[in-house]
Amino acid sequence: MKNRSGYEPDDLGMVSFREDLGRRMSDPEFSREFREARERASLGLKIARVRTARGMSQAQLAAKLNTTQSVVSRFESADYGGHKVETLRRVAEALDLDLVVDLRERETR
Repeated sequence: MKNRSGYEPDDLGMVSFREDLGRRMSDPEFSREFREARERASLGLKIARVRTARGMSQAQLAAKLNTTQSVVSRFESADYGGHKVETLRRVAEALDLDLVVDLRERETR
């Protein structure tokens, strides 16, 4: 028997995350917000991973960027949406990376 979400629940009466996400992604507003959040999280995690792989602390990266550790922490946050291309260029330079900006077709579900 289908539950209110329109999906068959499992033996415990639960719907899988993938099923729920698939249903929610059909809402254009949710889909847009989800994609934006995923992009922010991905970018912040990439900065943090590269920084730590380079053996740098947030404070050390901040010194190279002439800013504070709290600003670097914000750059690495999944919730931060204020990344600007010029700032990303400076972060890339400090981490000895090339900055690549790309436009792609949207993923469809």
